[in-house]
Amino acid sequence: MRRVWSAVAATWALLAIVAGLAWSHPPTQSGASSHATVVVVKGKNGKAVLLPSGVATHTTTHSSPPPR
Repeated sequence: MRRVWSAVAATWALLAIVAGLAWSHPPTQSGASSHATVVVVKGKNGKAVLLPSGVATHTTTHSSPPPR
């Protein structure tokens, strides 16, 4: 009977750990949408670059000086 209770306790402990991990992480969007969202960014030399909306880009708080 001890083995049964230890199996039950181990199962509940495993479920509690999995539930805690699932609760602490936010849900993610599924990639099953019919069309992807794209962001257009002007790259070097004014060339347009298409980036998926989930890609982080590096920005600064002040702009670069104009070319001479």
